[in-house]
Amino acid sequence: MVKEMGMRFWCVLALLPMLLPARASGQGVSAQASVDSTTYLVGDWISVHLDITHPKGTALRTLVGDTLGPFTVIARDSLERRSDTETTGRLVVAKYDSGSAVLPSIPILYRTLRDTASQVAVTNPLILTVRTVQVDTSLGIKDIKPPLWISLTFWEIMLYVGIVLALVAAGYFLYRYWKKRTLKKLGQVYVPPPRPAHVIALEELALLKEKNLWQQGLIKQYYSEVTEIVRRYFENRYGITALEQTTDEIMSALRQHRHAETVWKETGEMLDLADLVKFAKVRPDMADHERMFVTAQDIVQKTRIVEPQPEEKGVTADVAG
Repeated sequence: MVKEMGMRFWCVLALLPMLLPARASGQGVSAQASVDSTTYLVGDWISVHLDITHPKGTALRTLVGDTLGPFTVIARDSLERRSDTETTGRLVVAKYDSGSAVLPSIPILYRTLRDTASQVAVTNPLILTVRTVQVDTSLGIKDIKPPLWISLTFWEIMLYVGIVLALVAAGYFLYRYWKKRTLKKLGQVYVPPPRPAHVIALEELALLKEKNLWQQGLIKQYYSEVTEIVRRYFENRYGITALEQTTDEIMSALRQHRHAETVWKETGEMLDLADLVKFAKVRPDMADHERMFVTAQDIVQKTRIVEPQPEEKGVTADVAG
């Protein structure tokens, strides 16, 4: 019986720190831990509130790892000063099996203005009970909580879009490869449709503009390239050999195409000015340089589509062998 009483004494003595707040000796620093309830379900997040009283100017930091005894640490909020002598904090913990358990004392590292050496104060331990969910065996099995939907990030969405585009591109190239092999077996090759004349001319004018020829003093070269683009456009658009013809011959050929009547005048003026620059060494002013380029664009735009054209498609051509 004496032995049993002795065991009870030592048990009460061991539990005594759990009933009183821990206090750092001689420094006036005390830390108290508290929770909203003493009973939780398995996996519940448990908020542990810290209230620390300390001298003015004391530096504080919690010393907590990933676990506290049988509890897993979910989050650690930074300590927040409420006044010069009071600081609060919060830890979030959870326990994933049932039963009563002790949340150990939480160590808090501190350093006062009077003593530069770091010391440790600890909170009171807490006794918590973690229960499982009561199961009604008369009902079907279901989740304790519904599945948590995690929204996609921007980069995850871009990844999926990239995968879809890659699959589409791979399918397109496989189709083209299959089509070419099929035509080759039949003794045919695929001939893509010709590009429209106005598209080619406008692209060439855009490239010419980027060269900045007349801005660099290359006046003759500038006028030669502008008229060459227009001449090549007439060849592709109307089938006349404009690159090998004189200005008069080009104008005579254009008059045979009623669709070109809207640009006869400006075409003649442009070609005449270019001939003067190339052969008579005439030096136009800046306004003439800019008007030359605009006129070339107008000629292409006004004659690009005058009447509806049949849809152009690729064709197949027989090849020998």
